[in-house]
Amino acid sequence: MPPTLGGAIRLSIRAFRREAWLSALGLLVAGLRRMLGWPAVVAAAALLLRGAAEAVLHAPGRLSAPLDGLLAVLAAPRFLGVVGGLWLAGVVTAGALRVAWLSGALPVLGAAMAGFPRGSAGFTAGLAGGFFRVLAAALLGFVLELSGTLFAATMFLGAFLVGVRSSGGGSAASVPVAALTALALTLALAVPAALSVAADAVVARAAVRGEGPAAALAGATRRFLQRPGTFLLGGMVFGLAILAGRLAVSAFGTLATGFATRAPAIVLLGPELMLSVLAAFVVAALELLWLGTVVALACGEDGIRRKA
Repeated sequence: MPPTLGGAIRLSIRAFRREAWLSALGLLVAGLRRMLGWPAVVAAAALLLRGAAEAVLHAPGRLSAPLDGLLAVLAAPRFLGVVGGLWLAGVVTAGALRVAWLSGALPVLGAAMAGFPRGSAGFTAGLAGGFFRVLAAALLGFVLELSGTLFAATMFLGAFLVGVRSSGGGSAASVPVAALTALALTLALAVPAALSVAADAVVARAAVRGEGPAAALAGATRRFLQRPGTFLLGGMVFGLAILAGRLAVSAFGTLATGFATRAPAIVLLGPELMLSVLAAFVVAALELLWLGTVVALACGEDGIRRKA
């Protein structure tokens, strides 16, 4: 039986206190993953500026020359190939970096919960021994989340079409239509959330208990069905906490820099960078607590101790 949400959070906090250095590493990983999208943006900007400059050189007296140059570059297959290739490479590399982070961090959190902190040596061992297993589980989790997104889109579209077709049916059909629409909208919100949490649970079991994708999915499904409300509530709580953390840091930054509205931009650059780093650190710490909670819910304290 999975622990209660409060018990899982307490185990996660215990692991976080013993392995707090993981939050700094998580911040570094998040920054690197964000930087992997820059090459595509830089390449796109450079190609567009080059196209506009060449168009101006060929027709210096025409006002629409820069726009024509931009449109010509956008329509060129080479532009789509270069920018699309860089974007795809960034996405794949960012995903691999995420898998590497999870394959090392999750076993460390599990061992810390069991009372056997491993430190950086445990992270290295988990990364070396579980990367490909966690990668397979992460791909399975991606399929689960994608199916949840498609399901939600289908439910929203169905509810919209039913509402449009029944708009002229009178009041007699309004009650069942309203009930079906409410059910569809509820499922459109609940099913993707459940599949997203289940995907995290599959990855947690693959990393901590060393299970393959099929066994991890079966184990995660079994534990989810034992306490579905706990899993869903945990996902909602931490999702809102991460969003609230970002908004709170942003609001604090606006309040702190609001007194220097007339200061040069170069003066405000330092405080804004510090606030951005603080927001990223808060998100990294909350995500680490969520990962620990998922480990506790998906694996259980007994299962963690057997693998510690």
